[in-house]
Amino acid sequence: MSEERPVPKTGHFGWNELVTTNVAAAKKFYSGLFGWKSEPFGKGLEYTLLKKGKDTVGGLMKCPQPGSPAHWLPYVFVDDVDATVKKAKKLRAKVVVAPFDIPDVGRIAVLVDPQGAAMGIIKPKM
Repeated sequence: MSEERPVPKTGHFGWNELVTTNVAAAKKFYSGLFGWKSEPFGKGLEYTLLKKGKDTVGGLMKCPQPGSPAHWLPYVFVDDVDATVKKAKKLRAKVVVAPFDIPDVGRIAVLVDPQGAAMGIIKPKM
């Protein structure tokens, strides 16, 4: 997430992540289409930040599950990832990625709603 922009409010979409089968091809495509530059995230993760000028517009990573198609994954900001996962499960969501911490970023999880739509949730580290 960019330090150049304010953190979105709870319940708002605030991060977009491309999960791709071909990182190099995705970088080339989005660079050509939108003029985005790529920058390694570092911090021990194989993750790329997508930037337009000084602004970070999203992230990019290789799909961790073989056979899954490339897709964009939007993230909604929440106050408590674990409580949100618990509530989502009661509402019949599936937990695709259980809550976990990313150093210097925050706590995240990935859910699939009862209709099959995927989304991430995040509590950014402040």
